[in-house]
Formats: sequence, C-alpha cells, structure tokens
Amino acid sequence: METQNKTSTTAQTASMEELPGTDSYSGRDRRDHSARNSRNPYRDRWNDPPYDPKEADIPKKTGLKNKLQRGYHFFEKYLPLFTVAFFIGGVAMAQISPSFATFIDGMISGFINGYGYVAPPAIYFILTPALLKIIHIPIGTNGKKFGVVAISFFAKQRLLACLWACLFTTLIFGLPLYINGTNTFSVALIKCLKSFGWMATHSIYFYAFYAAILTVLISLKLKWIEPLIQKPSEWIEASGKYLVPIMPFFMLAIGSYVAHLNVSIVEQVGAGKNTLHVVSVFGLTFSPSGKYGMLWIYLIGAGATALACWIWHLALLSYAKFMLGSHFSLKTYFAKYWPRVYPLLWATSSESLGMPLNLHLVKTHFPKIPTVVRRFCIGGGSFLSINGTMICVFVLAGVVSQLLGIKISLLHLLMMLPIVFLMGYGVPGIPGELILFGGPIVALLGLSPELAQVFITIYVGMQIGLPDSFRSATNSTDNCISAHLMNHVYQKRHVVPQQVTVGRGSGLVPIPVLVPLIIQNFIAEEKNQGIGRSL
Repeated sequence: METQNKTSTTAQTASMEELPGTDSYSGRDRRDHSARNSRNPYRDRWNDPPYDPKEADIPKKTGLKNKLQRGYHFFEKYLPLFTVAFFIGGVAMAQISPSFATFIDGMISGFINGYGYVAPPAIYFILTPALLKIIHIPIGTNGKKFGVVAISFFAKQRLLACLWACLFTTLIFGLPLYINGTNTFSVALIKCLKSFGWMATHSIYFYAFYAAILTVLISLKLKWIEPLIQKPSEWIEASGKYLVPIMPFFMLAIGSYVAHLNVSIVEQVGAGKNTLHVVSVFGLTFSPSGKYGMLWIYLIGAGATALACWIWHLALLSYAKFMLGSHFSLKTYFAKYWPRVYPLLWATSSESLGMPLNLHLVKTHFPKIPTVVRRFCIGGGSFLSINGTMICVFVLAGVVSQLLGIKISLLHLLMMLPIVFLMGYGVPGIPGELILFGGPIVALLGLSPELAQVFITIYVGMQIGLPDSFRSATNSTDNCISAHLMNHVYQKRHVVPQQVTVGRGSGLVPIPVLVPLIIQNFIAEEKNQGIGRSL
C-alpha cells in the first residue's frame, strides 16, 4: 500500500513539472511580480487604482438614472459646504433685497404651518411598529421589558439635562443660590397640571400616541395588522434621503431671518421695551437700548442656549464612547452622520420633520443598531427625549428675568424643574414649543399680571429662531447616541441566544461561545473515533 502511494505521488510531481506555470508562486516569481522593472509582467498596471470590492462587480452605466445617483452622492458628500454657502448667500441676498427676505420668510412660514398635518401621522407610523416589536421582545436578564428600560433611560436623561441647565444658568448669569420669600411652588404646580391635562385631551400629538397604543392592543387579537403597519414606517424612513437636496434652501431662509433680526426682535418685544434692564453674562453687561441693543440680547440668549446644548451633547458623547468603546465610532459620527443631519434640524427647528432623515442616516452609517431599537429611539425620542428643549427653557428664563429686573435664584430654577420635566411630555418637537412653558413659569415667579404679560411676550419672542434651532438639533442628535446606548442594553439583556447541539446534550448557547464549543466538540469526537478504531 505504501509503495503504491509513493508511486502516485511521484507521478503527480512529474506531471506538474511538465506543465509550465503550475509551480508554486514563490521565490523568484514573487520577486519578479512585485518588482518595478521590465521583468514584471504586470508593469503596465502599476498606476491602476486599488481594488474596491464594492465597485468591482458594478457595471459602469451612463443612463440618466445613474447620472442622477452620482449627482446625489456628490451633493451628499459635500453637503456641509453647500449648507454654509447657502446660509451666507441668504444673509447677503437679504441685505441686498429686503423683498427677497420677505418672500423667503413667507415660504418657510407656510411650510412650518403645515407641520401639524405631517408630524402626527409620522409619529404614529414610526412609533406603532416599534411598539409592536417591543412587546414581543422577551424580558431581559434584569426582569424588565425593553420598552420600560428605554423609557426609564430617557426620563433619567431628561432629569440630568434639567439639572445641568439649572447649574449652567446660575453660573453664566451669576445668580444667587436662594432668595427669601420663595413660596409659590404649589400655585405653579397646579397651573402646570391643568395645562398638561388640557394638552392630554386636546393635542393632536397625544392623539397620535393614543392611536399607536390602541393599534398595538388590537393587533394582539388581529395578527394581520402588524405586517400591514410596517410598510408606512419603511416609506417614512426611506424618504429621509429625499430631504437632503432641499436642506440648503432651509439654510437660505435662516440666513435671511438672521439678517433681519434687528427688525423682528424689536417688533416682538415692543410691548415691554420701556421696562428693560441690562443683562449680565460672566460679569459683562449688555444694554437693550440703542438700535441693535435687543439684537445683542437675543444673540446672548441664542449663544447661551447653544453653548449649554453643545456641552451637554459632548458629555453624552463622551459617556457613550466610555461605555461602548470601539463599538461606537466618533469618526463616523462627526464625519458622516452629524454634518448631514444637523443643518436640516437647525434650519427647520423641528425634530419630527427631521425624523425621516435621522432614521435614514442612522440606518446607513450605524447598521448594527437593530430596526426596533433605531425606530423606537429616533421615533419615540422625538417627544420622549427633548433634552435641548429642557435646557433652552431654563436658559431663556434666566435671560428674560434679568432683562425685566426679576430677581431669581438657583432655588427658583430647581423649583421649576418638576414643572418643566412634566410639561416636556406635551411638546413633541413642535417649532416654537416654549410658548407652553411661559404660563407655569410666570405663576412660579409670582409676577403681577402686567409684568407677567410682558414676560411671556419677550419669552415667546426670544425663543423663535436661533434658540429654537439649537435646541431642536440637540434633541434629535441626542437620540442617535441614545440608540447606541440602548442597543448595548438590548444586545446584552434582551437578545435570545441561539439553540445548538454541543456534545451529547443540547441547550441555549450564545453566539460568542458557539465557535469554541464546536471546535472542542469536533476534537473530542475525533479522539473518540481514534479510540474506537484502536479497540
């Protein structure tokens, strides 16, 4: 037997030697193919681009559809540059032609006015499929449902954002820790509960939430509803990419708005212009008198809101990076996600209008996040997670209080916290939503009816525009980070391990343990077969 094996091996070796080019790729051949001289048979391909497996099997098409796709990808790649250019162009054109600014502002106002017809269906069709999948997720190792864990996580985030806003407002405006005579909390709380009750029974956004819950309950009996309700959510998510081309035009409108701030702000606060005081920021005082006085006060409120939101967002990013490590790429976040979603959110001042694009970008650049986690955190987060709005409420309260000479303290802000926390659930990402907080804040501060009217007028006027833009953009980008953190919890506690057979028994084995166990099982079987053959 051994002689026959040696003979066949020798014959195979001889046949290989007779065939040219069949010897192993080593030694001199390897050196020739890597050398940059005439001996390299592939020397004419030295300057070829690197191999790209994504484009290797895609034929080069020259049709109109392919050209449009290439144009779209080029536009998306340089989107940050286009948005900046259109913003500067809007400022310049508004200065040159005031009628142009008026026309653009009218168009964007009409678009925002249609928000009430678009947002509730979007919230319903995104939230309902997410809730349907969440109820089927098994109870985690901590004994809790994933939906309960996610809602609790959003609530803790909101509480921390409120505490940070109180501390930031106290530091930036130099407020005292407390002032004697603070005894109006109960009055403000009652007014807050009344306002919240009215919204819960009259708000179309609450109706969308109620309809989603009702659909989930009905689907438990009628199984055909669940696959039917999935399609609209997929269409909304896919429509996000079509918002990219119109993003620069929103920036054009914001540019014209900024160019006319000195006129619009004076019109908005004209009722209380004679009762205004200087505003102090880090010891620097700014007077509202003069042609551009109120413009500077407005920019202080917007800048303080932006600074507080950015610090909060960077802190949340740092926490996510610390918890997730290499599973969360800051490079991908800042290079591919943030520059593409922030301009639209900033220009529209609406989380719900930016929700399709947000879903699309998270799905594209962070594909490891499951659909149920992505849709619940992005869709449900449009009203469960509005940290930027919470921050803006406190910062602008500090600005307007100083502007009207109202003495407030850190204790006042902390007393506002439960009111703001609760009211936040009734304002799901609508432009100009801070108007709903004015009444409870006035009741908490115990202002006279005359001063209360001026406070609300200025408070509502100052929150439109730039502060609204910064807080909306923070709300939605926070939801992307929350999706990463919730995915970490989902994978750790709620993913069902796969069932495999190992050795003589069977059981549930997690995927990370699967490969070593299979190898160990294979080695054991080989040993057993060897023992059996020897016996």
